[in-house]
Amino acid sequence: AMGPTNRTASISPSVEDASIRNVTFEELREAYYEQAEALLEGGCDILFVETIFDTLNAKAALFAVDELFEKLGRRVPVIISGTIVDMSGRTLSGQTTEAFYTSVRHAKPFAIGLNCALGADQMRPFLARLSKVA
Repeated sequence: AMGPTNRTASISPSVEDASIRNVTFEELREAYYEQAEALLEGGCDILFVETIFDTLNAKAALFAVDELFEKLGRRVPVIISGTIVDMSGRTLSGQTTEAFYTSVRHAKPFAIGLNCALGADQMRPFLARLSKVA
């Protein structure tokens, strides 16, 4: 699995200054590339981008994976797992389940899902919404 990270590319860690970021897209891309490369070198036959609460982080991971696939001249299936943080059904960066899928569908994931941040019963309606668009 690739991730999770406690860094977020699109949300400021400071309430005093919304422009502050504690990680860049490029730093995330490099870290995810390194993870994916090591996993594939170790014999992994599927990549799992997980616990995505910030869609920009997911995009950095998926960009890195695509770069690596291009370099290697081969692909393996990719699974993506998003995280919604409360009963609003939104990621920490504010996207609905459907918007999250729309943002990552270009990667043509083998599977996409949501982790159990809220518990199984509370996740059911959000998984149903995801299944309608995925």
